[in-house]
Order: sequence, then structure tokens, then C-alpha cells
Amino acid sequence: MTAFLIFKFLIFAALLCFVSYFFVYKIILKLLERRKIKNTGETAQAKIVDYKIRKDTQGSVLYYPVLQYTTKDNQSFTVQSKKERFKKYEVGKELTIYYLPQDPSEFFIAGLFPYIKLTSLLIGILGACLLLLEMLRMLRKL
Repeated sequence: MTAFLIFKFLIFAALLCFVSYFFVYKIILKLLERRKIKNTGETAQAKIVDYKIRKDTQGSVLYYPVLQYTTKDNQSFTVQSKKERFKKYEVGKELTIYYLPQDPSEFFIAGLFPYIKLTSLLIGILGACLLLLEMLRMLRKL
């Protein structure tokens, strides 16, 4: 019985590390990067010039807009969004973006709230808390 509880504890500890790293730590880093770009970055008007199209495993079509913008230093950049869209904006539409002056290829589109990242963060924190509670229960049984 004790060996099984120790094995179960080790599995839960591994799961806790996995959940904490991928659903809490990595998401916090991404949200902090976004905040840094918004606070220290510049804004620009980016024009949608094209789309990269990909299908996911369920057959849904995902659109990755290709944006073109000019920085305040008059450098022109063409970048592809890392964030997929399920609907296509029309080519030629202008969007406001935030970019880092020292690395203008680091950007995000203004006005898009990171719902998925925040939801993942909340689920990750909840999962980590539940794993910790279960691990504490197991320690009391030992």
C-alpha cells in the first residue's frame, strides 16, 4: 500500500511540474511579453497583404494574416501573424499593431484580448491547486 502511494505521489508531482510549466509559467511569460511590447513599443498601421491558409486536424480552415507595416524609422516589414483566425479579414484592411522598436518583427495586433491565454492560465492554476491538495492528502496517509 505504501509503495502504491509513493508511486501515485511521484506521478502527481510529475503532473504538477507539467501543468505548472506549460499552463502557468509559459502563459505568464507570453502575457508579460505582450505587456512589454504594449508598454515600451510603438504603434503602426499594418495593412493585410495576404493570408497563409492551413487546415487543422478537424478540417477547419485557419487563416494567418500576412501584414505589412512601416516603422517610425521608415523601415518596411512584412510579417506573418502567429495567431490564427477562423475568419478572413479582407486584404487591404488596416489594423493597428504594437511592435518593439529594437526588434520590429516582434508585434501583436491591438484590440485582440488574449482570452485563450487567460483561460489556460486559470485552468492551469486550478489544476495545480487540485494536484497539490491531492498530494497533501497522500502525505497525510503516509
